[in-house]
Amino acid sequence: MKHFARTSLVVLVCAGTLVAVMSVPTTAADDAVIMADKALMSAFDKGDKATVEKYLDADFTWVDPDGVMVEREDALALGKKPLLGEGSDLKIRENKIGDQLVWLHVDGEKKFVARVWVKRGAGWKLLHTTEIAVRPAAEMINVHPTYDIPCVNPCQQVPFKPLDKMQAATLADWQVQIGSREAFATHVDDNQAMVTTYTGQNPAKGTRNGVPIRPTPGPVIGSNPVLWMRMWSFPPDTVVMLACQPAYGQRAYWSSRVFHFQHGFWQMMESYHNTIQASGAMTEVEGK
Repeated sequence: MKHFARTSLVVLVCAGTLVAVMSVPTTAADDAVIMADKALMSAFDKGDKATVEKYLDADFTWVDPDGVMVEREDALALGKKPLLGEGSDLKIRENKIGDQLVWLHVDGEKKFVARVWVKRGAGWKLLHTTEIAVRPAAEMINVHPTYDIPCVNPCQQVPFKPLDKMQAATLADWQVQIGSREAFATHVDDNQAMVTTYTGQNPAKGTRNGVPIRPTPGPVIGSNPVLWMRMWSFPPDTVVMLACQPAYGQRAYWSSRVFHFQHGFWQMMESYHNTIQASGAMTEVEGK
């Protein structure tokens, strides 16, 4: 997400609160999305290509734990297998967003997978999955800048053209969201809990509000820019975003997000940041 200017956030959350937020039990066994997900994971395990093809959306994308993104045709050709498929030891949290989208969180002990199911006609299809295997913080590249980095891309412009009014409004509200801590507080759902390659699952946003902020020295760093972006609209109130973003002094990553129109905003409901391990680190901005 964003490096907020000259600040860092100290998060103190009691274990009971975090469990209450993040360990929401799955719904009934006859839930259509849960049944579809189980059928797809079983098909992957058995090598049942016909069933796998049945459940993958035409626009399906897959980001693996190394941060490699493939689309539907290549995923099938490569015979890819899920990082977390079937297993009784897995924790699954189902987040229903609007009438046409369900974001499944799958937690398998330092492994986290998001599977984004969308309703197409009478059935459910898997639109996107991103898989994170948490890596030691010591492996993280982190070069500290010595000068301010203004937020031009993405706060003011991105290399993306919205396809409809929903996408345009989502993009505009997201740009507001990343512009300040105050906007973040209103434009992100309280239950949003970002998952990243080096930190795993973070506390839900609602548990972070009101925590004192300690000033830190250093330059002002804008939000990470966007190199590539795509959105999918699910009228009237839900938009999925996939973007490739470099981070100053760090490796680039794939960000997977979903937005929902509520409380007068297009609020970010979910967010996964999957680091591209083969990426170099961006250490120069605008010739500096």
